[in-house]
Amino acid sequence: MQVTLNFFTQATGWHKPLPDTDSPQTLVLVFSEPNSTPYQHALNELQQKYPQAIIAGCSTVASIFNEHLLENALVVGVIQFHATRLMLTRAELRHDQDSLLAGKHIATQLNAPDLKGILILSDGLNTQGSELLRGMASVINQRKVTIVGGLASDKMEFAHTWVWSNGKPTTHRALGIGFYSEKLVFASHAQDGFKPFGPERLITRAEKNVLYEIDGHPALQLYKEYLGDHANNLPKMALHFPLAIWNEAKDHYVVRTVVGMDESTNSLSFVADIPTGYHTQLMYGSFDNLLDGAELAARNLANTLPPNQPVLALTISCSGRKLVMSEDADQELEATLSTFPKGSQQFGFYSFGELAPIAFGGQCGLHNETMTLTVMYEGS
Repeated sequence: MQVTLNFFTQATGWHKPLPDTDSPQTLVLVFSEPNSTPYQHALNELQQKYPQAIIAGCSTVASIFNEHLLENALVVGVIQFHATRLMLTRAELRHDQDSLLAGKHIATQLNAPDLKGILILSDGLNTQGSELLRGMASVINQRKVTIVGGLASDKMEFAHTWVWSNGKPTTHRALGIGFYSEKLVFASHAQDGFKPFGPERLITRAEKNVLYEIDGHPALQLYKEYLGDHANNLPKMALHFPLAIWNEAKDHYVVRTVVGMDESTNSLSFVADIPTGYHTQLMYGSFDNLLDGAELAARNLANTLPPNQPVLALTISCSGRKLVMSEDADQELEATLSTFPKGSQQFGFYSFGELAPIAFGGQCGLHNETMTLTVMYEGS
């Protein structure tokens, strides 16, 4: 497995020459700021340089290049596998109900006895992530296959996101990349670092991604009461105070971040679904807590690796974490990369929703404000 990480800026061009590693077993992943026009020449060059490879990617508020966070650049990972077969499939997302069907379609197209992992990249504004995963779960045995990925982001305007499909940035589309091998190690872990506080409450009324009532009370009113003085700066301050949605067994939760509110209906809106009948709890995130979460995700993965085994870490962090951590966001990238064995490389993007197993070897879930890490290497 040969990995070359690279980036392109308008001012300097390519950071290093593109490697001559075109093959059907080559994966080229590209992450770009939402306006890809300044990078069109570089993207065309990738298409010409790697005609046999799978080329995929998405828009992002910021890209990850080893320990660096790059906002005005095209970040590229060229990965040539030696003992792994690759397959790309696509699905349309024109209507709300399409996410479930898209998940089933992608899973059905990729499913095979030697399937080791699936990477999902999807339009961040037109994907019901939980429905997409529910469709995939109806086909894929996740005790054997690890599903990871993320939803494309923009510059926190929630206006336009895309995935790279058929040689151009495309909206209303989900991509699935299958990895087939007996020698490939494909493992993932996610941690948020937020701390739950206050009482657990019951979600008594929600529709899709809109939360109307908690314990029978208007959600926005209750949220403001808990935040106190912090409520004067909503919805921006909500990035520091997401909700934990507990599973029925109360042994795991997923994080949901408020992205909007409606005073007329006293409701809160989220990027992802909010399930009626589940319990929720307010959370608080500080810089130190989030950094601890990133380090814990990396350490838990690193503990499963053979000594001195370099890996490629595909890192997908939440755009909300970037805002909370501000100019120090790159410290979580330094923390994760330094935890992995010497010689490891890291790249990825900041998303509007992260797809990763909720626990080691468990079902894939949709997360917000979470650091997700997926490590890959080909064993002997």
